[in-house]
Amino acid sequence: MWDKRMYLEMQDFYNKRKQGHFTDTILHARIKGDIEKYYKRLSKFKIGKFLGSMLEADAVYIIGQTYYSYVETINGKQTKATLMLVFISEDKGKTWVIQDWKIKDIADKVDRKIIK
Repeated sequence: MWDKRMYLEMQDFYNKRKQGHFTDTILHARIKGDIEKYYKRLSKFKIGKFLGSMLEADAVYIIGQTYYSYVETINGKQTKATLMLVFISEDKGKTWVIQDWKIKDIADKVDRKIIK
């Protein structure tokens, strides 16, 4: 259900970090590998609270944004952060795709060796 722009963003992320220019199946496998590493080291994840949301519509898109705070514990270290989920519909709300920017945070932590 990810928005195709998420894959383009992750492709750009890995390329800029000089990890390779991944596409299609290889890109999916790389993202999956980073997520698996994250969950192996994650001992706690708790959503603190929802901070707000917005809904915008124009002739083509309906876009919903939800902001939330969370606490995660990785390798015994607790971190607090705020993230945004974006929901996008191009068919007046019949179907939705998601932009979940947590994946970029996970890939960054794997790249910086916070998660091994």
